[in-house]
Amino acid sequence: MNTNALETAYPELIRNAEAITDATPLTEQARTLADWTIAHVALSDRILAAAARDLLVGAPVVVDNREAMDPATLNALISRTSHQERIALVRRNADYFTATVQCIPDHAARIPVRLSLVDRDGNSVPDRHLPWDELIHVRATQHLPGHAARLAELARVLD
Repeated sequence: MNTNALETAYPELIRNAEAITDATPLTEQARTLADWTIAHVALSDRILAAAARDLLVGAPVVVDNREAMDPATLNALISRTSHQERIALVRRNADYFTATVQCIPDHAARIPVRLSLVDRDGNSVPDRHLPWDELIHVRATQHLPGHAARLAELARVLD
């Protein structure tokens, strides 16, 4: 499966995350948002890589983002890692996720996957099905760029 869009989206996200350092003078709210964003992306990529592995072996695919939205899970990751360690985790998880997606044959990319999602407030979003390649397209063209833009905005506040 073609991963060009993913390969384009991640470097911008990582560049924007790196523009903020542990020493960057952010407000507590801005620091919390930056930490949440980077941890959320790292956890989301792990969830999506597991879904891609399921797709590769022919297992039913369910993308459940609860772990990547769970405040306790996010806070645990943030409290045990530095900003730079979280960025490294995003980079590793993104590389693994992208490599796994590359292994998916084009014909399998149209297989519908079930999305079982919660929003940032922990509210369940109605389950729906989406073809895998559309999910990847949304990830690469909306989700990752949205998080990259948020990080860039946080970095711009300092200028």
